[in-house]
Amino acid sequence: MARRVWITADTHFGETEALSMFGRPFADARAMDEALLDGINRCVAKRDVLLHLGDFCGPHAEGRKAQCLHARAMRERIRCKRVTLVRGNHDPSARSFESLFESVHDLLSWRTGTDRLRVNACHWPLRLWRGQFKGAVLMHGHAHGGLAMQGRAVDVGVDAWLWQPVPLDPLIAWLQRIACHTPDAWPRLQRDRDPSALPDLALPG
Repeated sequence: MARRVWITADTHFGETEALSMFGRPFADARAMDEALLDGINRCVAKRDVLLHLGDFCGPHAEGRKAQCLHARAMRERIRCKRVTLVRGNHDPSARSFESLFESVHDLLSWRTGTDRLRVNACHWPLRLWRGQFKGAVLMHGHAHGGLAMQGRAVDVGVDAWLWQPVPLDPLIAWLQRIACHTPDAWPRLQRDRDPSALPDLALPG
């Protein structure tokens, strides 16, 4: 069976506050963890690859060490061997945490092997991204399903995808069907800007 790549974000394992903050329909953090683990293991086969775009575990009331221990417990229950992390704002900078993943990045950018499409993966929902006006796509997290799509950018977080990861290749194919527009309005917008709206920063000249 061919290996598949899956993508997800914002699991926030173990974070009780995630239930109310993001409107998650679980009785408690333990039930949330079980549902998210089930969603991953139901989709992602042992030889598949899971690309996680940050906030693997949420902040822990007992501090970073407890957060890392909970992250290890969750990672050990994910059956696929290869999990790559693109760091989110709640992922700790700790060797014990980073060692749970095949690799850890701040941002990933690559081209597909077939049509050489540029794919960008970042925790943050960027307004502009590499190759955007040449058709490149952006996968992001952080928005928890609460941000409208902008062009070929999509929130891959669990809140937006029924508590489970998304297969990468079909997602890219879907994004490619969205029209890509070059910024022909930029020069006009620059001309129409009102300089008086800028703050007075006592700039020279």
